[in-house]
Amino acid sequence: MEDALEKETDFQKKLKKLEAKSDDAKLNAEVALIYLGRKQLEKAVPLSEKVFESDPRNRSKLIPDLHNQLGLTYGALLESTDADESEAYFEKAVSHFKIVIDKYPKSKVYEPAQYYLGVTYAIREHFEDAIAVLEKLTHHAKDANIRQSAEAMLERVKDLANTN
Repeated sequence: MEDALEKETDFQKKLKKLEAKSDDAKLNAEVALIYLGRKQLEKAVPLSEKVFESDPRNRSKLIPDLHNQLGLTYGALLESTDADESEAYFEKAVSHFKIVIDKYPKSKVYEPAQYYLGVTYAIREHFEDAIAVLEKLTHHAKDANIRQSAEAMLERVKDLANTN
């Protein structure tokens, strides 16, 4: 309980600072990540866009995390929306994961982004894409947990692909 109260107090302080320093890329990213953690996409997106625009060199060191969390948030919405929205969310999720994979190979979320990309493809029944991403990850992942998760997911995806 105290931890939750402390986090909320810290969040409120960041919001106050953001009012005074609305152009601070790191602060915008931190607040956007908190909103994403709270599943408040509509509040996180404008802040995220501001960060992407004002911090193209990732001086805040938070852009890969921001892309990864946006991808996860959009991915989580895939099955809970109508077909048109779902397709848009799918494209956004894939786009954010690919940005991490293409631009931030040294980030701590590089391998998780690949895993989540494979899962996102599987959710949309793009089995060939999912298998390609997950197979590559099983051979090249440095993180043993990611490699193990990718192997398990790969087997599930192959089973699903064979039943369709």
